Amino acid sequence: KWLGMGRIWVGATCCGKAERILDMATNWAATRKQFGKPIGTFQATGFRLADGAINLRAAELLVNDAVARAEKGVMSDADAAMIKVFCSEMLNKIADDAVQIFGGMGLMEEMPIQRFWRDSRLERIWDGTSEIQRHIITRSILRPLGA
Repeated sequence: KWLGMGRIWVGATCCGKAERILDMATNWAATRKQFGKPIGTFQATGFRLADGAINLRAAELLVNDAVARAEKGVMSDADAAMIKVFCSEMLNKIADDAVQIFGGMGLMEEMPIQRFWRDSRLERIWDGTSEIQRHIITRSILRPLGA
């Protein structure tokens, strides 16, 4: 029970961090200009922002659903594992895309984005790696079939 609740907490934390990173990347893309235009107007950059917004929203919905399931006492270990995998990988992708949007500045120590990028990797490891979470999910899918 406590592991599951901890994984919901990890998911919620990842959502908060991802929102901050996406806000920073969006502001940078709106103000940084290349060829006389904000870089956010270029398709590759805009699509990174759009994908980040889509995945963040999906992660938030997943966390909210898990909280509701936990309150009803029907959350499974697989539910918690799905949250941990999806949210931690979503955060890592948004952070990685943000570094791409920031370009070379994304790796400079004076920019907080480089710290978010490095820290985002930890979320996929602690409290059970993504591979362990996938094992839990697979087991829950196959067990009812006797496998």
